[in-house]
Amino acid sequence: MTKLHLGCGTRYLDGYINIDHPPSEHTVQHALVADRYVDISELNYPVGTIDEIRLHHVFEHFPRQLALALLCQWTDWLKPGGLLRIETPDVMASAWALVSPMTSNGARHQIIRHLFGSHEASWAAHWDGWYKDRFKKTLKALGFHDLKFVRSRWGATRNIEVLAIRGDKKFTLENYRSIVEGILAQSLVTHWSKSSLNAVAESEKAMLDVWMREWEQAYTRVPGNAGQQDRGV
Repeated sequence: MTKLHLGCGTRYLDGYINIDHPPSEHTVQHALVADRYVDISELNYPVGTIDEIRLHHVFEHFPRQLALALLCQWTDWLKPGGLLRIETPDVMASAWALVSPMTSNGARHQIIRHLFGSHEASWAAHWDGWYKDRFKKTLKALGFHDLKFVRSRWGATRNIEVLAIRGDKKFTLENYRSIVEGILAQSLVTHWSKSSLNAVAESEKAMLDVWMREWEQAYTRVPGNAGQQDRGV
């Protein structure tokens, strides 16, 4: 079985290929234990060859369009029935704790750090936020099923982990493009108008075009994924 543990840091998991940034990219973590040191966005595995992909507090470090590109790549790599495990800060639970009158000022600072990153290295910022419903809709759109969620807390922080099984569907580049565009369009800011209750400004449409270009560039730059195979690359 081939199982990947992405962004392992100082946590080595037996039975996995443990992968992390090169030591030169770290400023605090020195006891690194990875089997491979590489930017995970540059990884490449053949379609349908991976049994499990897991990552803990890594996914939130990618902008939404790049995170979706990674999800599409991982969907390609996983075998049907393969397992995807992703843990991130729980934005919804953190928001409730943040606004609670029972939360101390110090705890609020910790929650904000947890949501936005520790900032001690160039990669240590959080670009996006995830929560149960967002994971559910995104992964189901990519054909995952049997989703299970585990919530945890440590001090003031709140976390959520999703475990999802890869379905049997084979995706083309056009399949992915349609799915991703639908997901990204939900992040556009709409406004009320007489002609449409949810009008989208031209600047927002242009933003979606930029997101889609960046998504496709990130997804197709790794040779061997399904989208490139369909195009004969």
